[in-house]
Amino acid sequence: MSVSNPSPSATRPLGRRVRLLGVLGPILLSSACAVHVGPRQPPQPQPPVQQPPVQQAPIVRPPPVQAPPPSSAPKPQISKTHPRYAPPPHVASHWDNRLGVYVVEGRDLYYRERLFYRKERGNWVCSGRPDGPWEPIDIPNVPPGLRNR
Repeated sequence: MSVSNPSPSATRPLGRRVRLLGVLGPILLSSACAVHVGPRQPPQPQPPVQQPPVQQAPIVRPPPVQAPPPSSAPKPQISKTHPRYAPPPHVASHWDNRLGVYVVEGRDLYYRERLFYRKERGNWVCSGRPDGPWEPIDIPNVPPGLRNR
């Protein structure tokens, strides 16, 4: 078994590498030291940016709204007809929303859903015709707006 010594030609590439590192190493190390980061200085205050003045439109106030003068008595809600209930046949009448019935003109007589109503001696009576015959009716069967009348 023989031990062979490396030949001088085999060591040349290694020698070149070492030499290259010997030259470049100090250069790289010195260049790292050349970059010096000192204490950070606060930024210089910059003058505020001048913005052009904003022109505002003139304020326009609407004219005051005048409410109608209050009436002394509430007006009854009266219309000629009702969208659901048909008016009484053959008599002049108008619809009274407060009572919920048609009021026959010129008489103390009311109409709703094919029946006429009137109060007779403190009790309610009803009929299919404005002239009778009249029959007594229980209070729950009288239209709600007439019950306390």
